[in-house]
Amino acid sequence: MPRVNLALFLTLIWPHVSIGAESPGFPVDHGRRPVVAEPFLRTGDAVALCLRRERQSQDFCNGLVQGYADYVVIRKKACIPATVTPQDLAAVFAGPDVVVSTGYIDDLPAFETAVEMFIRHFPCD
Repeated sequence: MPRVNLALFLTLIWPHVSIGAESPGFPVDHGRRPVVAEPFLRTGDAVALCLRRERQSQDFCNGLVQGYADYVVIRKKACIPATVTPQDLAAVFAGPDVVVSTGYIDDLPAFETAVEMFIRHFPCD
């Protein structure tokens, strides 16, 4: 399993769970959508991370989607073959079904989107 750079984690994830909750101007509007404390990673943010080319971003994305895949396999929601790599899972997660479909890219938690995509792409027959 790839090691996650703590600095990268804190840079990418921590702001999504801590910004805004303590500030009196909460929620803060930065042009796109209000920034509020959320207990999850949004699909749009996760996809943007997975589409980055930096090694740390790719490693983080691979670990993230592998964790989501482990969940769907353990819960018997999808049947992902053992030959599928984390890179293959990331390609499904950040693929056209998610990037092009309205509603996925910004609104849903990344976990929900990943579960839905894995169920769709790796059904148990």
